[in-house]
Amino acid sequence: MENVLLTFCVGFAVAFIFFKLKVPGGMLIGAVCGTVALSLTTGMAEMPFTAKFIAQVAAGAFIGCSVSVKDIMALKYISLPAAIVIAGFLALNIVLGFVLYHFTSLDAITALLCSVPGGMSDVPLIAFDMHADVAEVVVLQFVRLCVGIGFFPLWISWMGRRKNCAGEVSPSAAAEGGGGGKDKLTPQAAAAAFGTALACGYAGLRLHVPAGALLFSIIGTLALKMAGIPAALPRWFKRFAQVLSGTYIGCSIGAEALRNIPLLIVPAIIIVAAYMVNAYIAGHILWKKFHIPFKEAMLMMTPAGASDMALIAADIGVNSPSLVVMQIFRMLMAASIFPQICYQIAKLF
Repeated sequence: MENVLLTFCVGFAVAFIFFKLKVPGGMLIGAVCGTVALSLTTGMAEMPFTAKFIAQVAAGAFIGCSVSVKDIMALKYISLPAAIVIAGFLALNIVLGFVLYHFTSLDAITALLCSVPGGMSDVPLIAFDMHADVAEVVVLQFVRLCVGIGFFPLWISWMGRRKNCAGEVSPSAAAEGGGGGKDKLTPQAAAAAFGTALACGYAGLRLHVPAGALLFSIIGTLALKMAGIPAALPRWFKRFAQVLSGTYIGCSIGAEALRNIPLLIVPAIIIVAAYMVNAYIAGHILWKKFHIPFKEAMLMMTPAGASDMALIAADIGVNSPSLVVMQIFRMLMAASIFPQICYQIAKLF
């Protein structure tokens, strides 16, 4: 028990530093780095399986709580563009996984999960359940997140200026209700959200569904929201879950995994290049066929967090509820459906 407490405290301390330094995904990445350092220097890093389960349930609950009834209703106004966005991400996920598997040292399930455009907190936990190389998944997901937040907005802004897209107005004004309508945080709403996610996550775990705790907790929380029952969780609980997740992941990363990190340079370049091509091509389709403003269309194809995109979009002159709805829907699909498809495809390799 002492080692578990020590591991959590060290992970939290480094996570807090990374968070204050505004490192993308800082709470999780910091906890991973702190735990790995503790493990390599003292050998005392330890986290029980319960930590992973709680982290998965919390992640699922937060994903479910992030979707409102208004978000679901807003999709009917942008259903065809949304289908193109999801199909584009899924096709890229599969093709990119195939390329990484055949032309790099990554095994099939690791290559596919490294390509999933999901959350930094979610995909590494899924990797555990699907027996992928978690260290490689963490590193390449971190690269994707950093590029999505740090490079893509600058590139998209530059592309928008080249195409003289200033003044474009999104035709999806009907979706103005999207992104709002989140439930007010109360003790009852928090208890309902976490209690439902915990029960459903445990059911998924007992049924031995790959990443079942995460998947079932998402489904349970979404069902709660769709039934009109208030469900919300405090932001600090998400940070707590990220530290739990990071410390659990860090305990599995040893010296050999760290020595293999330089081998991930080529996969990282391939992933970044593929997402740039995908954003450009799919963005052009959304722009030309559906008259979605060019910068908004490319931001819809940017593989970063939904909340990150909402904040960054405003900085480059894009204020669209449909963008937020699309990013939330992409995160939901990437956390729940994409990994299950990847798992089945990996069996064929």
